[in-house]
Amino acid sequence: MTSKILVKDLMSTNVNVFRNESTVLEIVKRMASCDVDYVMVEQSGQPTGIITEHDIIVRMLTQGLDPSVVIARAIYTNPLVTIEETATVEEAAKLMKEWKIKHLPVTRNGKLVGMLTYLDIAFNVPELLPAMKELYRPSK
Repeated sequence: MTSKILVKDLMSTNVNVFRNESTVLEIVKRMASCDVDYVMVEQSGQPTGIITEHDIIVRMLTQGLDPSVVIARAIYTNPLVTIEETATVEEAAKLMKEWKIKHLPVTRNGKLVGMLTYLDIAFNVPELLPAMKELYRPSK
């Protein structure tokens, strides 16, 4: 049963984290070297936003902005949707579907402790695959 699988059982704890003032160039370099499609942004230990490849394309490249001068805070997605590590994977899938997000930051008492992605759910909880497929449908 999916209701018994907790977010903390599937989440990744290896999350790249940057400060609000980090430049987009620093972030892109890390994303490339670590081969990841997102990074988290936090201030004083509190998650403040997420930056995905999509954010960089839409908010930087299409506007011709210089990544060496634009800071994370200027392009991250906020408000940030998060989930507590003790929530069920089923709850996480519903939240991801509702907000149409593929990356769900995981918290413990408000502090970032990991990341759960749609792929974590799709590969580990096949009965939730229909909910994750919704995230891949092209928008009209």
